[in-house]
Amino acid sequence: MKRFLLITLGLLVFWFLFIWSKYHFFYSNPDQNDIDKIFASEKMTSPQFDSIYSRGYNIKYLTNKKNYTTVSDQNGKRKPYLVLLHDAGKNATCFLDYFKNKELTDKFHIIAIDRLGFGKTSFKKPDNKNYIFEQEKTEFGNLADYVSGSMVHDILEKEGHYLEEIRIVSEGSSGIVGLEAYRGEYLSTSKVFLFNSSLEKRFFVSKMFSKIIVSRLISSLLPRAFVSKYQDLLLLDKSKEADFDKLINFAKESEDDVNKNDGYMYQSMGKKFKSVFFIGIDDSEEKRIKSISGDSNFVFESKGFNIYKYPDQTLQKIIQSDAYTLDFNRVK
Repeated sequence: MKRFLLITLGLLVFWFLFIWSKYHFFYSNPDQNDIDKIFASEKMTSPQFDSIYSRGYNIKYLTNKKNYTTVSDQNGKRKPYLVLLHDAGKNATCFLDYFKNKELTDKFHIIAIDRLGFGKTSFKKPDNKNYIFEQEKTEFGNLADYVSGSMVHDILEKEGHYLEEIRIVSEGSSGIVGLEAYRGEYLSTSKVFLFNSSLEKRFFVSKMFSKIIVSRLISSLLPRAFVSKYQDLLLLDKSKEADFDKLINFAKESEDDVNKNDGYMYQSMGKKFKSVFFIGIDDSEEKRIKSISGDSNFVFESKGFNIYKYPDQTLQKIIQSDAYTLDFNRVK
């Protein structure tokens, strides 16, 4: 028994050391000065942090809005928007290679968002301290749901979006956020890419573990980035369950409406309009989605890749998707 307790204690200490190392000591979250130095060393113009304020949350994001050329502005030419949404445990600065990529910066007005709880965007602190799971009520209620779903639209509005094309790139758990953001945009010019998306429902044990991690006592012992990962899971549970059919049906109906109203224009292309792309999706999730939408909507690809490491491949997927888009709405 004593040996078992010692082994358990040793494993627990090892787990704590591993978590603190990965999510604190080796967790990369550079500030604006750090980013300026990185880009200055490569003789490039650095993206800038900006923010919006929504329902008590201060949402931070990186943008290359100020990198436009004077000639382009004078001619009134506006770039399409590329919105980048990171997975849980990461932050907007994981997309710095996108701002270094000349082809991407030439084509797009790039926005990389720190999602709720990650990077420089924090969850609100709970007001009531009487319950161990009080954070679940205060942080994962209607306010957080609303902000998570509307922040892309609000940021695009602040950045000056009018009718320009939008490409939303999400990865992992942010796939749900990407689908929610899709609802707020002009659909014939918008596309959302869900790379390696995490859309499956969670089991009861997994949910309870998340609640324990974010509880006041346990969360005080763990690094913020790690706790935020489980806050994120709790925040998205509703969208993965009760609201999932609604999100898929909205996307399906949106594609169907465009094909119904503008179908004659797409017939000459030989393809229907498609605006949602699941890349790196497993068979079970594809079947789940098709059981809701049918087989004629969306694009599914089983092979994914690391979008943070290979921005060129992301751009290639975006350009390939224009095969389902009218010429005047394509990324030039």
